[in-house]
Amino acid sequence: MAFMVLGFGFALLPLLRLALKLRLGLPLLYSLLMLTVFHGWYQVHAALADGVLFAMVSIAASSWAVTLARRLWELLGDMWYERAAARAFAGRVRQARMMGESAVSTEGLF
Repeated sequence: MAFMVLGFGFALLPLLRLALKLRLGLPLLYSLLMLTVFHGWYQVHAALADGVLFAMVSIAASSWAVTLARRLWELLGDMWYERAAARAFAGRVRQARMMGESAVSTEGLF
């Protein structure tokens, strides 16, 4: 029996790790405590307890949205920077061709 419980615990470790990566560790702990330790209080105040759980999950979801927005902003900033550098390089190539030079300076592009 103990071996089975230990095996089940080890099987849940990847799920726990995923929950922590998704910032759902606190809501998971809260729901575990509400269903075991504070079960009587939970049954009396079910609406409040569920509201607290939904608030915790919505805070986690909003942190996902903020992280996604930051990553997208970084990606767009990098793309804009690359385009500006490409335009500057193209301008330098045009200028070198007009002057009859075959070498183009790349200083200050990146």
